Amino acid sequence: MPTPPHPARPVSRFSRYALTGYVLLIVYASLYPFSEWRWQGLMPFDFVLAPLPRFITASDLLINVGGYFPLGYLLARTLPARWSRVLSWLVASILASALSFTMESTQAFLPMRVSSNLDWLTNSLGGMLGAAVCVWLLPRLRLAALLRLWRERWFAPHVGYGLLLLALWPVALLWPAAVLFGTGQIGPTLLQPAFETQTWRILSAWFVNSGLQLPDFAPISALRQTGITASMLVSSILLLTALLRPGAPRLRLALVLTLSGLFAVSLSAALSFGPDHALAWATVPTLRSVLVGLMIGLPLTYLPPRWSAAAGALSLLLALAWINFSGPGPYYALNLQSWSQGLFIRLYGLPQWLSWLWPFAALIYLVVRALSSGRHNP
Repeated sequence: MPTPPHPARPVSRFSRYALTGYVLLIVYASLYPFSEWRWQGLMPFDFVLAPLPRFITASDLLINVGGYFPLGYLLARTLPARWSRVLSWLVASILASALSFTMESTQAFLPMRVSSNLDWLTNSLGGMLGAAVCVWLLPRLRLAALLRLWRERWFAPHVGYGLLLLALWPVALLWPAAVLFGTGQIGPTLLQPAFETQTWRILSAWFVNSGLQLPDFAPISALRQTGITASMLVSSILLLTALLRPGAPRLRLALVLTLSGLFAVSLSAALSFGPDHALAWATVPTLRSVLVGLMIGLPLTYLPPRWSAAAGALSLLLALAWINFSGPGPYYALNLQSWSQGLFIRLYGLPQWLSWLWPFAALIYLVVRALSSGRHNP
């Protein structure tokens, strides 16, 4: 008897956005640093029959499998619902394996990267497992149906991009910031000599040759730290409520979003400095800042969606202005050094870029949503 097809379900915009974004992340992480391309005397496909790597660590295997697990899930999630489960799993697994094969083959032209058949096999395994969870495990658990029910009951239509921004907010918080929730600090981060990167050297040389002076960023005062943390939290909460239907549990969802952000900050500290330092951020001034943000943000969750978007944009704009005219905190350089040399070095700066760009993408989305009318908001 043939395998029954999936229950009819529409492919959400969130799934398409998430898949597109995740593929771009894989390409970035696989081909970084995108420089010194040249022929190295090897055929691109020689890695397939090469001996297995001499040194194999469990962390490398887990990262390779885990990195392609979401890809397999998202590929299976975006395939036509009329396809059978076996066909969806097979196509998603092949596509995930093909992407990994393409990345490993392309790495043959990058001197700083090494093509590996083990990476290809473990990436393919991750894609297969992710697709299997999507087409077999979740339907049996009815979790996908429950999530879809919550999505349709709580969130307005056509808000896939906004949901993707909310999902990326905790990931953006993994990169250490000068102040809690202080993403988007582009000015001091790029222009301070403590941040020793090629970007800094290029920018500093440009300023010197142009005769301009580097701006003098004052240290962040306690009052400004409170304002930045509270404003960033309020803007994130209002981004959430701008996507909700009238009957959604606004307060509970806002608290869950806040806890997810604090969990991401704790996870970053634990992976950088050890589990004993996971709650190093939880000082009295910081907790007071979070409380201020909740006291302001939670009552505003009952604003209409367009007003929520407008208020969220203003709050985010205020936080970005504050943080980009402030200097890094006293332990910022130490955090960056530990973070960049730790476990997340394999991510090749992705959280850093996400931390820089997330608030600006959220600001654009909030402004567009505040100016939009009718049911067809983005």
